[in-house]
Amino acid sequence: MTSKLIEHSRLHVTNAVVVMLLLLLCPNAYALTIHYGNDRHEALVECDNYAYVGENVKAATCFESLSDHEELLVQANAAAALGDVRLANKLYRQASSDSADPLIKTHWAMLYLKTHQVSDAVSLFREALLFDEGFLPARLGLVEATMQTYEGQAREQLNNILSEFPENIHALMLQARIELELQNVEVAREILSRAKPLIEAAELPLLEYYTLQAGANLLEAKPIDSWVEQALNINPTFGDIYSTVAHYYIITYRYREAVDLYKKAVELDPQLATAQRDLGINYLRINNVFGARYHIKKAFDIDPFDAQTVNTLKFLDKLDNMRVSSVDVPDPDNPERNFGRVIIRLDREDADALEPYVQNLSIKAVQFFSKRYDFELKRPMIVELYHDHDDFGVRTVSTPGIGLLGVTFGYLTAMDSPKARPAGDFHWGSTLWHEIAHVFTLEATNHKLPRWFSEGLSVYEEWNSGPLPDRTIPIDTLLAIAKNELLPIDSLDSGFVRPTYNGQVQVSYTQAGLICDYISSRWGHDALVTMLKRFGEGDSTSEALMAGIGINGESFDIEFNQHVASRFGQLSRSLDDYQVANRQLSRAIKAEDWISVSVLAENIIARDPERVGDGNAYEILAGALREQGDEDGAVETLKTWHSRGGHGVESLQWLVRKLRENEQFAEAANVMESINWVTPYVIEEHQWLGEYYLDENETDLAIREYDALLGLQPEDPAEALLGKARAALQVGDKDKAKRQVLYALEHAPFFRSAQKMLLEFNEGEAVE
Repeated sequence: MTSKLIEHSRLHVTNAVVVMLLLLLCPNAYALTIHYGNDRHEALVECDNYAYVGENVKAATCFESLSDHEELLVQANAAAALGDVRLANKLYRQASSDSADPLIKTHWAMLYLKTHQVSDAVSLFREALLFDEGFLPARLGLVEATMQTYEGQAREQLNNILSEFPENIHALMLQARIELELQNVEVAREILSRAKPLIEAAELPLLEYYTLQAGANLLEAKPIDSWVEQALNINPTFGDIYSTVAHYYIITYRYREAVDLYKKAVELDPQLATAQRDLGINYLRINNVFGARYHIKKAFDIDPFDAQTVNTLKFLDKLDNMRVSSVDVPDPDNPERNFGRVIIRLDREDADALEPYVQNLSIKAVQFFSKRYDFELKRPMIVELYHDHDDFGVRTVSTPGIGLLGVTFGYLTAMDSPKARPAGDFHWGSTLWHEIAHVFTLEATNHKLPRWFSEGLSVYEEWNSGPLPDRTIPIDTLLAIAKNELLPIDSLDSGFVRPTYNGQVQVSYTQAGLICDYISSRWGHDALVTMLKRFGEGDSTSEALMAGIGINGESFDIEFNQHVASRFGQLSRSLDDYQVANRQLSRAIKAEDWISVSVLAENIIARDPERVGDGNAYEILAGALREQGDEDGAVETLKTWHSRGGHGVESLQWLVRKLRENEQFAEAANVMESINWVTPYVIEEHQWLGEYYLDENETDLAIREYDALLGLQPEDPAEALLGKARAALQVGDKDKAKRQVLYALEHAPFFRSAQKMLLEFNEGEAVE
């Protein structure tokens, strides 16, 4: 475990001594911890009291004086308070080497928790509980670690602890934090009112109490000044009052407002590393790269052990090397005005091939959503695609290895490029459409909308207006329907923020999409627009529903659940039979019994015709029909599958070949378009599409295809350059056409088609 604590500082070994001196002088490098339990040695309590009131020099001197205390645990805690992570780690290890005291493991775990290594902290908390399964500080520490990963079990665990220890201050404060994150403000205030007299009786400062009350005010759109003033009267350097409250802006997508609070935090306490880090990260989210770099570097100088800081610092160097381009989005009804500008950042390895497609879809999306939601961009929209998934992870949450595909921060959206995952693993065009929908719904409301509605609208737009009409309902969602586990609409956000079972986040995404889809189909899309505007005015979910469709949340739940039961009830209740049918199908495939495979696959399709993703029965049926020599049947099966959103690349490529053989060129082009929104790296497909669009006088699309083709750097680019010349002629730009012909001849001097076109130019003949 020691190696993990120090690995992030290896980048700057020469600065190690300077950094450690800074940490020794700055015990407030991390957020201030109020020690509510009675497990703190009295020698440390005296030092804590100095820290609580902002007397940091006295606190540092006090903690330093304990460096030779007779108890190793006291020495370790003092080193941790001073920010000397390496020494503290060493002392905790020594203290625990021959001891069964769960307190040592618990305090050691808190060091890992404070230095952002949650998994190691969890392991140590569990080791402490092996010594004493009811040890309360370790149980609370485990809850705190669980909270950092946003797992819903933390809430249940706290309820269990508080049923045993109803006056435990630490548990009450953690519970208040969770309720605020769920935006249950009244519940949080009630918990805080119970905690306040207990804090006062313990003669501890009310700093966290005032901070959470300020957070509650923020969530209710009330001023926070009075709570801030009371906290600063206790500790004039308490930057946490701003940085903690800023967290509630973050969870409600309001990154620009969060930046303002983080700025106040670092003005008040420049050595608060977490605030410097979070200010830098949020500057990056609003595309202030210079400000991001400045504050991330300051955070690193104070705390070189923070993985988020180190990852973001390294990421910023990569960001500088990305290629940046821009495109103005014309109003199709008025060519003299634009809807806005899109700035595109792409990894240089991807840029040439992807840029034409990113531009094409971004223009369509901005034009579509500007009218759909009655909102036009007030500033440029930034679109970023990363070919390294870990770079995307650092860009979005400063942590590699996340499972997301895309994230939107207001006017900035970032996502994986098709190269970030195995070929055909996801439909990147649909993901980009989903994220651009977020840009409009968030900015149209100044980010004042619940999580469920924001995600629901983006899923709804994927299904109804995006490039992929895939409405597959995940098995987890069908199971939730069967078990009546869908959440009431008024509390649906909790399924995103604090899930209580594995897969609930995905279930909540799907439920939110189904809700928006149902509202649109029953009351019309304008009802969704009305709700969006009402959320922007501060309405609750029930209030927005009343304005949009005339019923409140409780009444809506009854209607929606009836709709879901009607549409998915039979399938959700027969999942066992459905899975048995799939196992029978697998056995038939293994036996190469293609007649049985066909019958079983058709049965599965009839049960769930919208399931078109991995392992779907359509592709299996098509394969079985091909084995029986029925290629026409396979073609029709795959056409139906494609029309429902199927996008498996190999099946689509086979379908394209058959459609072209049958001279069904329009359908072939449509399918080929779908392939490029999954994996746009096949030269032959861009070449054929370019020629097809030229023949159809779809000049812009032809140019897109030839630009994408050239971006793939084919061995012989002459055909693509000649295609661009023909496209230029279609729009009457002979000068550009001639230049493209000359470029083609530079690569292939004996290219007869290019020679012929150049000759016609020179002789003044009509060029076709």
